[in-house]
Amino acid sequence: MYSVAGIALLGVAGFFIYQALSSSLVYFITPSEYAAEPAKYNGPIRLGGLVEENSVSYDESTTELSFKIGDGYAASNVLYTGAPPDLFKENTGVVVVGRFDDATFISNEVLVKHTEVYRPQEGKQVSIDELKDALQ
Repeated sequence: MYSVAGIALLGVAGFFIYQALSSSLVYFITPSEYAAEPAKYNGPIRLGGLVEENSVSYDESTTELSFKIGDGYAASNVLYTGAPPDLFKENTGVVVVGRFDDATFISNEVLVKHTEVYRPQEGKQVSIDELKDALQ
């Protein structure tokens, strides 16, 4: 009897853990994946791709940033309210977090892909002492 109650308790606990994890998942998709099955992605998602050329528009008075993100096959319009990240520019890899509202992706976060390789500016040498001071 105790083993049956223990198994039932583990089953209930497993169900609650599954529910908590599945409700907090944020999927990463590309614009072409969304275009293929838009009804499948109705919750919060992460949309990743490259910022397309000549698509960036920023209104400083309203802090609205609009741009297109594409993956080479499809593109999606993105609307973000807030200051763009420092590394944000055209032809840069980005991931935006939010949801689709009709054909426009309403983003509440913009993440910019950056390289992990540090290179000093061309023609400028960085001394080891300056580098140590900057890292402390």
